[in-house]
Amino acid sequence: MKGSEILLEGIQNWKLRLILSALLSIMGLAAFVSMSLSLFVDLTVWDQTVVSIAIFMVGTPAYLILSNLGKVDQYTIAGFLNESLEEVRGDAEVLVKKEDDLDEHEKTRREQLEEFFTENPLYNYLPDKPVKQAYILFLITLLGSFGIWYLG
Repeated sequence: MKGSEILLEGIQNWKLRLILSALLSIMGLAAFVSMSLSLFVDLTVWDQTVVSIAIFMVGTPAYLILSNLGKVDQYTIAGFLNESLEEVRGDAEVLVKKEDDLDEHEKTRREQLEEFFTENPLYNYLPDKPVKQAYILFLITLLGSFGIWYLG
């Protein structure tokens, strides 16, 4: 696998994780807000559903825009790898550069990194903490929504 393909795979995986965290977070919060609103305003089930869908439809794109999803590129992934992975030793930019722009040392380093990421897929090193946090937030807000429904 070439260096640019490795980083493109990383970009796609990073963006999918960000989208998943957005969907989980906003879905749980939308249900919780609509159920909480029904405590103060007399809402039917239909009204709660409409409020929840409206929050979800507006909240998800807003979350993705605020998280700078469009700014994630190959240099973002390379910078993250430089900071978090000792095996890279700050040389992840050689995966971004064109083959013609590299000197001999950088070419050998690029081949080493390509071999490393072929054996150890890049997605293993990307952060999954936001997805775990979104999942926990989803569960807590969903339990809160059910609690409000049960008590109401």
